Amino acid sequence: MNPTFDAREAARFIRSLRVATQTALALDEMERARRTARPATSFAALAAKGAEDWRFPAAGVLSGDGLVLAELLREAEGGQTLALQAQGAAGLATYAGRSVCVRLGEAASAEAAFDRNGGLRIPLASHKVSEADLATLAIDLLDGAP
Repeated sequence: MNPTFDAREAARFIRSLRVATQTALALDEMERARRTARPATSFAALAAKGAEDWRFPAAGVLSGDGLVLAELLREAEGGQTLALQAQGAAGLATYAGRSVCVRLGEAASAEAAFDRNGGLRIPLASHKVSEADLATLAIDLLDGAP
């Protein structure tokens, strides 16, 4: 250890410390912004326009990021259920056990949670949702980004 004081070395150390601190603060701000500004999962080309109205594809549709499969299940008594299933390891890591807000059209939304296997079922009878409203289906995480 050198007991002498060199002003140039001290100035260089202070500049390095300032740059390292500013870099750490900028990285922290970017990470926090990424968590709060995470885009919603959206579904491209969710429904096809038929001769009369929109119709949901029988095989379901995969989200734009490929992490969630959405299927519209029609029940015998005329009710409908929207079934969402996380796909692959990335989908399970992102959605399993997480709380979400599912937006169905402009007026309807439902808050629910995926189960530990990445599945979620939303009965649509109480929401009065048409298949045309499902063309704007989106999923927002409520408890922050992974």
